[in-house]
Amino acid sequence: MNIITHDISFAGTSLTLTNQRVLFWKKHNILILSDLHLGKAAHFRKNGIALPTQVTLHDLQRLENLIRYFPVKQVVIVGDIIHAGANTEVSLLQHFIGKFPDIHFVLIKGNHDRFTNTQWTTMGIHQIYQDWYLDNIYFTHQTNIIPHSATIIGHAHPGVRVRMPTKQFITFPCFVVSSQQITLPAFSRFTGLNTSPVSRDSARYAFHEQDIFCVPHSNL
Repeated sequence: MNIITHDISFAGTSLTLTNQRVLFWKKHNILILSDLHLGKAAHFRKNGIALPTQVTLHDLQRLENLIRYFPVKQVVIVGDIIHAGANTEVSLLQHFIGKFPDIHFVLIKGNHDRFTNTQWTTMGIHQIYQDWYLDNIYFTHQTNIIPHSATIIGHAHPGVRVRMPTKQFITFPCFVVSSQQITLPAFSRFTGLNTSPVSRDSARYAFHEQDIFCVPHSNL
């Protein structure tokens, strides 16, 4: 796994974007991600669509590599850690968290996160919130503009279609960054990409395995 980083300034602090679908906040040693959607492959199999368990295992291995790469003290999941109800893939979460007894796991609940707080705690999640403030940054899963607050959200699975010199387009996942809001890419690679237009005052940081780059509006 190749980890590429790009630092940005947001809400008066430095944040590190990565090409591996996470954000690192060095000030607090926090790894921030969204839309892991554990158990999605199993949910599809249950409904007659044959998808391999390796989809989940690869995502968890990538997350483990990131936790070991950065000096992480806390992992914050900004919603949709679980795709549907309990299944064999979801049970991997407790085992995964157990590998990191010194790391604090925080969940900002998303629209797919329907377990009780007791169930989350049993899985190893230390704190569960509907939304959460740290310093002057507000974390919530879905867009919920708070006046004069910088916000980090998930849910949208943002992507961007980039026009190539051949006049063809390639679609990449991306971070969407404005002065007041960051929309995180889905951590799971098994998601669609929302390429809806964003405001012209927002920057889109697209990425692939070898690079992370800001996409000019002229290339869209």
